Amino acid sequence: MCIPHGAMHTINSGFVKEKKPKKHINKPSKDMLEKGDPDFVDERTSSYKPKKKGSFFDDLFS
Repeated sequence: MCIPHGAMHTINSGFVKEKKPKKHINKPSKDMLEKGDPDFVDERTSSYKPKKKGSFFDDLFS
């Protein structure tokens, strides 16, 4: 009689799988969505300032 490949009994190796923490993020409240996070800290070092475009001669003579 033939035994299918998956029909054999499993061998207990003693390995215990650790439970992973859930990756769920709590939904923000409606008040926080409307007014923003009160604990937010802006860590940007400088604000964005676009470069002034000048002509070739302005750059050459300045």
